[in-house]
Order: sequence, then C-alpha cells, then structure tokens
Amino acid sequence: MKIADDIANRRGGYNKVTHGIYIHIPFCRTKCSYCHFVSVPITGAAEERYLKAVLRELDVWSDAGPEQQAVDSIYFGGGTPSLIPAGHISELLARCRLRSQVNADCEISLESNPGTLSPGKIDTYRSAGINRVSLGAQSFNKEELKSIGRMHDPEMVFDAIRVLRNGGFTNINLDLMLGLPGQSAESWRRSLQSAVCQAVPHLSVYMLDLDDECPMKALVDAGSVRLPEEDLISDLYLETIEFLISQGYDQYEISNFARPGNVCRHNMKYWNRQPVYGFGAASHSFDGDSRYCNYPRLERYIESVLAGDSPVSWKEKVSAGQSLSESLFLGLRLRQGVDWKGLEAEYNQGCLLPFESGMKDLAERGLIEWNGSIVRLTESGMLLSNEIFQLFI
Repeated sequence: MKIADDIANRRGGYNKVTHGIYIHIPFCRTKCSYCHFVSVPITGAAEERYLKAVLRELDVWSDAGPEQQAVDSIYFGGGTPSLIPAGHISELLARCRLRSQVNADCEISLESNPGTLSPGKIDTYRSAGINRVSLGAQSFNKEELKSIGRMHDPEMVFDAIRVLRNGGFTNINLDLMLGLPGQSAESWRRSLQSAVCQAVPHLSVYMLDLDDECPMKALVDAGSVRLPEEDLISDLYLETIEFLISQGYDQYEISNFARPGNVCRHNMKYWNRQPVYGFGAASHSFDGDSRYCNYPRLERYIESVLAGDSPVSWKEKVSAGQSLSESLFLGLRLRQGVDWKGLEAEYNQGCLLPFESGMKDLAERGLIEWNGSIVRLTESGMLLSNEIFQLFI
C-alpha cells in the first residue's frame, strides 16, 4: 500500500482534535544493558537518510488530510535525540509547524543524555522552540551507572543541568532508576537527594524492568549480575513517594512526580487515550480509532518511506471492549484514578459487570480504594500494578 493511501485511511475523524506528535530518534553511542527500545549506533550517513525519511513521512501525513492538525505537544524520544546535530531537530520542528497547526503554547520536549549537550546545541534548541528537556540521569552513583553501561558519571549530570539552566531552560525532567545492580537503600537515598537538590520541576522514577531481549536479562538469569531484593525495592518505592511529596512534588502517575504546573502534557495524552501521531522507525500512533506502529528496523523504515510505501508494520482497530479496557488500565496509572460511573455512561450500563468481582477482591487486599465513583490504586497497588492490569486485558 502506498504511504499516502495508508495515512488517509488512518486519519479517522480526529482532524479537529488537538493532538500530540512523537518523533523517534533511534541513534545512540552505545546500547545500555537494560534497554529494550529500538536504537542503533550513530553514523553520519544513516542520520541524513533518516532525517530525509522522517521529513517525507511528515509531508505525506499532512498531504493526506483535509486540513492542518492542531498540535499542543511534540516529543522527541529515542535513542538519544540530543546526539544528532541540533540543526536536524530544528528542521524537523520547522516541518511540523509547516505541516501542522502547532499551538503557541505547545509543549515541545527533547530527551537527552549527560555528555551530549553543549551551549551551542542548547541555543539552537531554544531558538527552534524546544521548551522542555528530559535528562537521563538514572543514578548519581558511579558504580551503578557503570553496571548498566551508561557513559556518564554523576558530575556530568550536574554539568548538563547547569548548561541547560544557563541556556534558559527551566522545565527539566530527571529520569532515575530503582533496582539497579549493586544498588542499596543508602545509595538510592543519596541519588534521590541529589536529584531533589537540583530543584528540577519534574522527576520520573522507574523500577528496572528487564525485557527478554536486553543483554542484562541473560546475565541476571545466569546469576552473574545480582539485583536488589524485591522487598527492598518495594520499600524504597514507597519511601520515595513519601519523600518526594514532602519535598513539594505531586505524584500524578505511578512513575512520575511534578511540582505544580509541570505535569508532562505529552505523556498525559497516552494515559488519557488522546490522539498521538508517531513518526520514525518503531514509532507508535493512536488516532482515536486505531493503533499502529512503524517498522522497527531502520533500513526497512527508510526504504519504505523514500519509495513512497507505507512504513506501518501493523495496525489494529480498537474495539469498544478494548477501548474500555484501555481506559481502565491506563486511567488507573494516574493518581486521579478513573470514574467508574462515568465509564458506564460512556460505554453502556453493565459494561463493567465482568470486572466487579475482581475489583472487590483488589479492594479487600488494599490494592485499590474508592471515593464515591472514583477508583484508584493505593500505593501498595502501584507496586502490583502489572498484576492488577491483567484483570482488564
């Protein structure tokens, strides 16, 4: 199928809905041992061909629609977007503005790693309209960083934050990882304290989750790498929630904490099931009607787009039942929870009956709590969220 025909079929009825754009930049210096995202070593030739393909995909997507799309969030993820020339990011943003109706207050985020930022790059980002940077700190312990293959040390995190602030950036997120090899209660508390001392307005705290394909999984299974005990990780997660709240952060999602006014708008689109269109290799999209994903292999993606063919590797129309399930398990990721009666009104009376016995059991176990018709996970429930979400799948 030609790319223009395929995109026209995907546009659904969402032409007038404010939506998000995600652009995947798959290039990295090295592959971290825990990483399961699509990434490849960076080379100049591949960068240029990839840029050309993503620009082409943006053009065809826009041409296939009857009118420009209103955009209030753009997110550059990876990979390491800050590794490629900053001019490429500017060119992609310029094309987004040319091909879409980008709102004046659009949140435009860029993922980055310590050691990949410079004053010159940051000036280019600011001029292009980037207004939020997510920095992959992961830990402030040198040995923990080394154990997962990170190329930076703690001082490089401090340097990156300093350079960002000197360049005018205030909306900064730090990623931290709980459950790394060799991590202790003391080292985690020091990392958390170091992050809070930077006074960034947003923190993401992820528990290490090893995919079967990532190199560290085999090492852990073989016993050559040891991870902290699950009970310790659970205790530290609960302690982290309490500590960050005491420091002025609100926990608005299982892994995300923000000071007032700094919730990540783009990520909220995923949890609220709002349209997000993805561009680039392995990018995922939701148009309100269907979910689809581009080819993950870089060369196949590039060749398909430049040949005028669709880069979509799979597509699935979301049924009413799937939509309800997604509303439940995505909504329960949020601290605000979900409105049980509201869902019944939106879908149909009795649609939630199949889940009621399971929900009763979860409430008795102290994993969910009710406030009128609002149901949400307790802190203990957040620790077992994957188990709970199986109820809705």
